[in-house]
Amino acid sequence: MIAVWLVLTIIGVLLLLAAAVPYIVYLFGISFGKKSDTINISSDFEYPEISIVVCAYNEELNIANKIQSISDCTYPKDKIEFILVIDCSNDKTHEIAENKLSKESFKWIIHENDVRSGKNGSLNNGINLASNEIIIDSDADVIWDNEAIERLVRRLCSDEKIAVVSGDLQPYTKGNTVTSIENKYRSYFGKMSEWEGANDATYIINGCLIAFKKSVVSEITTAIGPDDANIAFTAIRKGYRIVYDGDAKVFEELPETMKKQYSQKARRAKGIIQATLANRDILKQKRMFSKIFYPLRIWMYVLTPTLFFVGLAVFLAGVIIAQPLISSVLIIIAALILFFAKGNLITSFIINQFYLLAGLYSRRKDAVIWQSTSKKVGE
Repeated sequence: MIAVWLVLTIIGVLLLLAAAVPYIVYLFGISFGKKSDTINISSDFEYPEISIVVCAYNEELNIANKIQSISDCTYPKDKIEFILVIDCSNDKTHEIAENKLSKESFKWIIHENDVRSGKNGSLNNGINLASNEIIIDSDADVIWDNEAIERLVRRLCSDEKIAVVSGDLQPYTKGNTVTSIENKYRSYFGKMSEWEGANDATYIINGCLIAFKKSVVSEITTAIGPDDANIAFTAIRKGYRIVYDGDAKVFEELPETMKKQYSQKARRAKGIIQATLANRDILKQKRMFSKIFYPLRIWMYVLTPTLFFVGLAVFLAGVIIAQPLISSVLIIIAALILFFAKGNLITSFIINQFYLLAGLYSRRKDAVIWQSTSKKVGE
């Protein structure tokens, strides 16, 4: 008769391997797959006029820095139209923005929503107000590398099949546990999206900095999912490519504690899972995204979190039954190493599986009305 511990251990290993399948595929793709072409920003380029849309809710402590980030970028100021959409803020966002913008040379508009609309509804208002074909969607509480906008626009204009280009989101603050873990996760996250975009398209992009064509994405759904995924799915559904540019950097101020980080990450996880499940009709398209990348992402976001934690629990149960004292000591040592070793890939993977699990089983109906989790807000 087969021992119980052996059965549990085997089942646990099989479940863990099943959970890891999409990540293994992406690891091979990142290592040996097609790479994106490098954009040379020093070459001649005819700059098109662009509309930068920033949606804000209670961003009085961030909006001046955001406007300064636009002012400092290398993109020609006479080609920039800035549109600030304020989503029923009850602070001084409007007043501070207007005072700052009055000193800038680029064109600008401030629009106040009549009702609270969330990021998706606010972005649609900004798109409607935009007078240019190329739109830059960015958040109020992030700043970008001075060349980021130029890189996105050049990439967008490099191929008529490309409708959306995403920048690479990185933590602004360095050194603490939260940013160390997030840095490791995002380095892998960005490479996965780069590989997808180099071959066809990716919908895992950063709403903090996106360039897209208004003729392709003139409106996104307001009912479900985040703006970035909705922009991507709108373009993919029409047959276009979406590219992730790792050289176009945008920086975000992260929460300083894991508790605040949980609130942000669980909400984002909920939104991306909603968008992933809401666009399954795209699986019918005959393209690489629909046949390879999208099914792997569904597996990664919907199946892997549950498979991982159930598999881990079953595996540990089998090991403990077999060798209770030794295994308990080894488990405690492993847990301490993972906890105190900042920024290692295994810790980052486990924590982000927890965030995905929280998003997957959250009772929250939507994730489109945002609350800023930046440490600069409300402190």
